[in-house]
Amino acid sequence: MNLHSNESIFTSRRALLKAAGGCGLMTNTSLMATLLNLQATKSLMAAETNPTGYKAIVCLFLLGGNDSYNMLAPYDGTPTSGEYGDYVSARGGVHDPDTNPSGLAIDQSSLVSVAGPDARNFGLHPAMAAQAFAEPAPDPLPDPSTTGVAGLYNTGKLSFVSNVGSLIEPTTRTQYNSRAGLPLGLFSHADLQRHWQTGFPQSRSKITGWGGRMADLLQSTNSNPTVSMNISVNGMNLFQTGSDVIPYAIGNSGATKVNGYSGSLGRQDRMNSRAINNILDQTYNDLLAKSFAETNRNSAEAALEFNTATDAVDINTPFASENPSNQLKMVAKVIGARATLGQTRQIFFVTNGGWDNHSGLIGAQQTNLAEVSRAIRSFYDATVELGIQNDVALFTASDFARTLGTNGQGSDHAWGGNQIVAGGSVDGGKLFGKYPTSLTSPVDPIAGNLNLGRGRLIPTTSVDEMAADLAMWFGVGNNQDLVDVIPNIRNFFSAGPTAGPLGLFT
Repeated sequence: MNLHSNESIFTSRRALLKAAGGCGLMTNTSLMATLLNLQATKSLMAAETNPTGYKAIVCLFLLGGNDSYNMLAPYDGTPTSGEYGDYVSARGGVHDPDTNPSGLAIDQSSLVSVAGPDARNFGLHPAMAAQAFAEPAPDPLPDPSTTGVAGLYNTGKLSFVSNVGSLIEPTTRTQYNSRAGLPLGLFSHADLQRHWQTGFPQSRSKITGWGGRMADLLQSTNSNPTVSMNISVNGMNLFQTGSDVIPYAIGNSGATKVNGYSGSLGRQDRMNSRAINNILDQTYNDLLAKSFAETNRNSAEAALEFNTATDAVDINTPFASENPSNQLKMVAKVIGARATLGQTRQIFFVTNGGWDNHSGLIGAQQTNLAEVSRAIRSFYDATVELGIQNDVALFTASDFARTLGTNGQGSDHAWGGNQIVAGGSVDGGKLFGKYPTSLTSPVDPIAGNLNLGRGRLIPTTSVDEMAADLAMWFGVGNNQDLVDVIPNIRNFFSAGPTAGPLGLFT
């Protein structure tokens, strides 16, 4: 820190505030997360839900709309027949940079074949076998069916939810044609991201998310009131925002600290800490100012406590130096510090961008899906290292799927798509929901023709059903508590059953 010759850190408030965070103690954006987001007030709600043990849910949000019918494609048949043939036809042919650059289908020989329901076989995008290895990497590399997301699927630790999307109620083609009961802003990034997170697609004004409402219900199970149940490794979000609980936004290296305020024994840090305490120790006549100062101190000290706890956790599982892997490694460290932090329930939010591929889809998917596969596989292996794999569930979300039909360079905004759920308690190696038996003629016996044009599919599984499975596994009872968390759930799932609507967990 640079001081003018006549400035002392003890006497210059302006210099201190500069040192503490650019624009001052309370105006630095990242610092606001430290000073406010850790302070999630304990709820006094007497809920029927009464969970025991430890559980964590991790949302990996793929921002922009994942073209998920290439992530999980039909495999049976040939390029001109069967389910794979229909897939090739719907996608404008197999992509070839020289002979068919506009085609979006993945060559059958490169897909990683996996078994699906009813003797059907599916193919995972080859990037879904990507995995981070400790150096030196094995040579030759293991069989793709054993690595990455593909390996987790084949060992029963990961499943897919098929043709899932935001719905208000089960929706038929007739309802769609009459525009009855549809989510607001269909095919819009902002609206569909909001709907996935709020679980209330009939409104744009909902200011809480279903992860936040779960935390409102269950936060009293955690013994440490200064650490929010909901931790985001990528900024604020609606999903984790409740009426009482707000997400605590951290970075890949942990909590944001007040510059110069630390437990270090160094002379400069001791001086800085003393100066900040002098400001916070001042007598404030105004009650709000007094409470504000107390919150500042508690939050700054809580950030030190948080980082001390997570820094003590060693993760030996190899992680790639990529955005989703870096975020999930931090989540693993926080989970590893759960006892020190006094947490028995935790909800995490991480994101990965770059999925809005109106052009350059084939190359972008190869990169993006490989990063996601490496991140999910490393994260699962880290939970095994921590001995907590059966108590952690990760799921993916994305704005929407993308058109099966090509626009000549990529694909455009659609609706129903495929998502991942992974963890030791997941009923793995399965496809839940209804994957259409033909992507050229996707007709459902109840909903009718699902193709709205260009391969935009009406979802046959709702986000609500997927969320209900996760919430019930997390400890929310299938009673009014579940309705409080997922307001439209009774349109899809009745009260009473103790197993979730999809049966995602064993």
